[in-house]
Amino acid sequence: MNNTHEMLTLQHLYIIEKITSEGSVTKAAEKLNLTQSALSHQIRDLEAASGVKLFNRIGKKLVLNEAGQRVVSSSQKVLPVIRELEAELKEMREGKKQTIRISTECYTCYHWLPRLLIDFHEEYPGTEIQIVAEATRRPMEYLEAGKLELALVNGTNNNSSLHFEPLFEDRMVALLSDKHPLALRNTLLEFSDLHSETLVAFQISSDSNLLSPDLVSQLSPKKIIYIPMTEAIVEMVRFGMGITIMAEWAARQYLSTGGLVTLPFRSEIGTRHWYACTHKDRSDALSGLVDRIQSALLGTENPVMA
Repeated sequence: MNNTHEMLTLQHLYIIEKITSEGSVTKAAEKLNLTQSALSHQIRDLEAASGVKLFNRIGKKLVLNEAGQRVVSSSQKVLPVIRELEAELKEMREGKKQTIRISTECYTCYHWLPRLLIDFHEEYPGTEIQIVAEATRRPMEYLEAGKLELALVNGTNNNSSLHFEPLFEDRMVALLSDKHPLALRNTLLEFSDLHSETLVAFQISSDSNLLSPDLVSQLSPKKIIYIPMTEAIVEMVRFGMGITIMAEWAARQYLSTGGLVTLPFRSEIGTRHWYACTHKDRSDALSGLVDRIQSALLGTENPVMA
């Protein structure tokens, strides 16, 4: 036998499985839709690939030797796994089974999801939706790295492999104590009104914050306190320890507990444009989910997320 040999392939395993299960080359050839000569050639290729003989030839019969039995034993472990994988891929290809991982650039942007999924799961019962909370800090990075299928983001980039569909716009407002002098004034805010104030801002990570550097520079507060928890920020504001800036729809949910008011700015600042971002090559189920999100949120000033 030639000392040089190729690697074993799945096709080789399928062949030896069929020969052993059918008990003869003739029956195996019929099941594989091959001629006996073609199958004999495949057997020679199989033995060349393994580098050892796998069969003892007794007359016209092929009987597995020790090496062949080793191959069969391993193939019985490998082939069921491969067949299960092939079945799963077929279901995914046909849209019967899929996991869609989603994340947003806002920690509170999931109130709308349960209502939307009721209708979605009726059409795509085999599709599971997973929220990837840790991607909130960098959803675009996760999407580009293949760790998300859908990111809801307030901005676009120049990646040609990504597709952005517009959803809605929201506006940033000031949230402050109802006893704050600015609240008592009850007038539209100017940037200059915050120059002497303490700004309590949401911190995404040690090197990243929710408010853009450009917005912070325009506000130019006396002091900034960064906190990574919205509820703690709201309580500090309620007790007059500073003011905060957040989306109008997000701030509204805290007003019912009392002690807080929101004030818009005279100059419209911080208007954010939200998009559903996916890879251009996407499944029918993912397109269906994006369509539902877009129908629910497109053009709304107070999105379903509120």
